[in-house]
Amino acid sequence: MAAILTLAASCSIKEDRSPCPCWLSIDFSRCNRSSVTVSAWGEEEIFSERVAVQDYQESEIYEKTVPKGYVNTSVITGEREMKRSGARLIIPMGHDADSIYAHASTVECFGEFAQDTAVLHKQFARVFMSVEIPQGHEYPYSFRACSDVCGMDIRDLSPVEGEFSIDIKLDEDNICMFCLPRQRENGGNLKLLIYEDEEVIETIPLAEWINQMGYNWLKKDLEDIYIGVDYAKAEVSISIKGWDDGYSFKVEI
Repeated sequence: MAAILTLAASCSIKEDRSPCPCWLSIDFSRCNRSSVTVSAWGEEEIFSERVAVQDYQESEIYEKTVPKGYVNTSVITGEREMKRSGARLIIPMGHDADSIYAHASTVECFGEFAQDTAVLHKQFARVFMSVEIPQGHEYPYSFRACSDVCGMDIRDLSPVEGEFSIDIKLDEDNICMFCLPRQRENGGNLKLLIYEDEEVIETIPLAEWINQMGYNWLKKDLEDIYIGVDYAKAEVSISIKGWDDGYSFKVEI
């Protein structure tokens, strides 16, 4: 009798199996990171946990039960300063973006089993900036990068609208590097502010200038950006890593 009751309580071949969950497995064989954060979403978050990738790259299979239906999967690595807020990964004010590599997909989990393969893509653009100052001159200006994107939605890796602002600090060689999150398709309101004595004296429309070069913010792996400021010539040059041509723009300061 106990065996019959147990069988009746489980999902059998003869009964309607639609209430039974789906076993979702995620293949990490193409992940070249030691650990990742794995999440799954339906109408709300199903699960989220940190996973050691090496534990699932040989014989072990990473799998979870999920409700049947469409399930959004997310695999992320590189989080440091950015903070989770629901399905959003947010950049704290005054910080640049983390070096996030991520995967997101929508998986059809209508049967007993479903599978996803995690392939991580670069969700940030490194910006390398250098300022050329004539010998013997003291540079009187400071810089701030601003944008209307403050993070990403981990369910589909889309930009999250919000204030982004970071003061750019040059090193002793007048060089710096900071990371931008993925912007909206047209670059949104990405700009570079030039200050003198805490007053904005020039606004560089980075979104517009980068768009003129054909930069693609929708690309799976974002390319890095190089900005050169020539103090003597009052000129700003922009180039993209791996591209042969760059653009130069005159700036009246």
